Amino acid sequence: MTDLQLDFDALRTARTRVDDALSTFESAGTVGGDLAGLTGEDRLAGKVRDFADNWDYNRGKLTEKLQFLRDGIDAIVDSMTEVDAELARQAQEAAPETHNDGEGEG
Repeated sequence: MTDLQLDFDALRTARTRVDDALSTFESAGTVGGDLAGLTGEDRLAGKVRDFADNWDYNRGKLTEKLQFLRDGIDAIVDSMTEVDAELARQAQEAAPETHNDGEGEG
């Protein structure tokens, strides 16, 4: 029989790290729009705005991927926990019942 072993602690740690990254990205406001006007140079302000827009767009994409990863980790943990419980239940049902009341031992 082949054993399947998952490190649930490692999966939970990974989920926590993904959640931390998500919180960081989600709490970061848009950048650059405020700073662009402070440059004092129209061309530089345009570059700052371009960078800020690009960063905001890509941060959104990364946030989506992190959410997908978090949901995947949750699905793995939930599914494997259910499988483990079901296999344990089936193993208990399949095991012969033994009654050891001390009689007949000698």
